[in-house]
Order: sequence, then C-alpha cells, then structure tokens
Amino acid sequence: MEKKNIWIVVIVILVLVVLCCCAILVVSGATYAILKTQETSQSMNDPVESVISPTREPVTLPTIDLDPGVEGEDKPPLTQENQTNIPADILAQMERIEQEVEALRGLPRANDLDRKTLTPEELRQRVMEDFFVDYTEEDVRQDALILNLFGLIDRDYDLYELFVELYSEQIAGFYDDETKEMVIVQGKDFAGPERMTYAHEYTHALQDAQYDLNDGLNLKDETCELDSEYCAAVTALVEGDAYFTETQWFLEHSSLKDKQEVLKYYQEYTSPIFDNTPVFLQEDLIFPYVKGLEFVSQLYEEGGYAAIDNAFLNPPVSTEQILHPERYPADEPIKIELDDFTNLLGEGWEEIDRNTMGEWYTYLILGKPLSSDWALEEERASSAAEGWGGDQYLVYHHFENDEDVLIFLNEWDTQADADEYWLAFREYAIKRWGNTNQRTDTKLTWELESQTVIVSRQADQVLWIITPSPDLADKLAVQFPEFP
Repeated sequence: MEKKNIWIVVIVILVLVVLCCCAILVVSGATYAILKTQETSQSMNDPVESVISPTREPVTLPTIDLDPGVEGEDKPPLTQENQTNIPADILAQMERIEQEVEALRGLPRANDLDRKTLTPEELRQRVMEDFFVDYTEEDVRQDALILNLFGLIDRDYDLYELFVELYSEQIAGFYDDETKEMVIVQGKDFAGPERMTYAHEYTHALQDAQYDLNDGLNLKDETCELDSEYCAAVTALVEGDAYFTETQWFLEHSSLKDKQEVLKYYQEYTSPIFDNTPVFLQEDLIFPYVKGLEFVSQLYEEGGYAAIDNAFLNPPVSTEQILHPERYPADEPIKIELDDFTNLLGEGWEEIDRNTMGEWYTYLILGKPLSSDWALEEERASSAAEGWGGDQYLVYHHFENDEDVLIFLNEWDTQADADEYWLAFREYAIKRWGNTNQRTDTKLTWELESQTVIVSRQADQVLWIITPSPDLADKLAVQFPEFP
C-alpha cells in the first residue's frame, strides 16, 4: 500500500505509547534509582517542585484554527478577542525547556513558533478536521485491500475509524512544520509527561529550522507516494533524534516531581484502542521511535550530535539502513523497476499502487500477519528479512468486478540470503494458503476459490503473483521468463 497513509503522522505526533516505552527504558532504570535515593531526604508525598523562572515576558498566542478554510483564503487579523493566553507559569516552563533542549541538541533557536495547548476533546476535533481531511473513503478502501493482499489486515477493515480513534487516544503532542505550531495535549496540568513531550516536539522545531523537514528532507506526500522506504527511513531519523534528545533532557533536566509524574503516568496508562490495533500496525507505528532511537544512538556513540547532524545532511534511504546502522550509508537498495501490465491485464484494470516494501515490511509480512497461525517465529522472520536488497510491487484493481492483482518482485544481497528467505517464505505461504496444487523446489502454485497464487524464485530473486483466476496468473507469469 501507499505507506504514506500508515506514516501519515510523519514528524507530526508523539505516540503516547512511546512515552511509556521511554518510561520503561528510563524511569524503571535511572529514574527509579534517583527516586529511591531521594526518598531518604524527602517524602514521596512531598515532591520537589521544578524551579523554573520566566526568561522573557509572556506572549499571547492565537487560538487553534480548527476550521482551516480554503487554501489561500485571507485569515482575520489577530486581535485580543481571537487570541488566548497560555498561563505565564506554563509559558515560562516551555521557554526553559526550549533553552535546555537547544543546549543539548546544539542547534540554533527555532523562531516564530506558535505554542498551543489542546484539551483531549479539541485534539479529537483537530484529528478529524486536519490530519485526515484528505484521507478519502476510496483511500481507506484501497489501503485496506492492498494490505489484505499482503496478508496484514481484513479486506474490509475500517482504517479511517481506526486512525481517528487511535490518534485521539495516542497523541501527546505534535509539531506542525507547515504552521510552525508547537502543540501539547494537556490534562489538568502541564506536568512531567507534558514537559517531556514538549522537549521531544521542540527538537522537531529545531530540526525543521535547521534542515527544513518538508523541502530539505523531502518528507512530503509526493515523495512518499513514490518512495515510501525513503520516507520511513528519514522519519526514523527525525523521530529517533527527537526521542534521544527527549530522553537526554529527561535525565539531565527533569525535576524529581517530573520523574514521579512520569512514573505514575506509566503505571496508570491504558491504551485500549492501540492494544486492539492489528499487530503489524502496532509495530509499524512505533518503528520510527524505537528503531529510530537505536539508529540515532549508534550514530551518537560514534560521533556525538555531529554524527547525527551529518545524517540529516546525508539521510538514510531504507529501513534496512535504520535496522542495521552499520550498513549506513554504504548499503543502498537495489533499484527494481517493474513494467506496466495494464494493457496486458485488459479493460477495466487500473494500477492503484506501485512502491517498495523494504526490509521492515518484509519482516512484518512474515512475522506479524493477520492470522497468528501464519506467522513465523520472530527471530526467523527477522533473520529471513535481513539480506533484503531491493523490491518493487504493483497492485491493480478492477473497479467493476472488485478484483485485485498483486505482482511483487524482490532481490537479495547474496544467494545465501535468497535461500534463507525462500525457505522462510515458503513456510509462511503454506501456512497461509494451505496445500499447494503444484510444488517444486523453486515454484509453488495455489488455485483457490477466488484467487490464484504463484510464488517462484530464480537465483537471488523471488516473485509473488496473486490474481483472481488461473488464466490471468499464467498470462502474468510468462512475462517473467527467467522464472520457472
């Protein structure tokens, strides 16, 4: 599918689950130790207050624009009537966190920021009216059918409803690189979790000011539609940097009260929507944070923030590089270009997607499929996906007949990598589709009630074809004469 829809958050949100991950990594270790050592000098019921004073006069900020209107339409001038004040004590805390993050990250100040806080109710409205305004019913339907072909969700899964509910539940804050808004979703207080989130999101503002996330790093829809692997990799760099800096801020600058509040938040946190999200999507949503953090941490070990800055100037281009930092930047993907088969398929067929799966999604297909009965053991799925060299897939849809065609060709770094993947993929395929109609060492065929599936390999390449009929499958298969 066009993974830009799964990656629709790009650099916009901090998933709250990640805050819990951070609590696991930081609070349960360093923070817990700090709390225990300070218990002797201060009761946990009498927490230390964060000593933060204003660095400049508080400013008034415009209210959130929940009705963006027509692009290019003149907005009314800001007046006292259509502005709202962030309380002076919260503004002072924000400004102090900004200074601390700037010092940690070593990037110049991000100017002209529009700081805002939203209630959970305002966030939900923002999600529905802004984040998903261009995600049409047809987009939802096509994404679901594409993911279904790869065995990741049901064909009629309502992704729109999931995303609205999920992001309403999960977003703790976001930085909007178009409007330059710094937004924190606030409960009753600007407490430890909100302050920690602000450090994360302000890192994005610094990145944007220095490197231009949209035009400089090319994190925009047009790019991601054509090269989702690049967007996944760069998003992991961007989020990994922010997650790393957020953690450094938390260890060096958070108060005991912050630590107590984050620990309490983690202990009480629930995420029913996320917990019931398809397992592949759970993994995919936290990929840029968890794997991005590992990637950035490796860069930092090798050369500090200077090495991270160099990565922004020479961004990673594949999830393989993110998963294996030692392969960055030398190991670039093999370019695969499939022909256009629209004319061959005949009248009524349209190409609805052409993109790359990459190592990460190859792992998800094998290890986190729709049915756990199809899944390979995690270590085997990960090992089989490693050695990925390059791939491209095509998806065609017949709108009148509501039928689909998938053509997926991948190539591996070595013959041994291809052998390992082929054995693993064959096991997955038999679990998914059952006994084969035809089976050799290099080709398997299934003729099912509404699908014909062919998987075959030659040398270091593996081909996967799904069609609604045997005749159509054969017609496509002969277009790849090098395969058996």
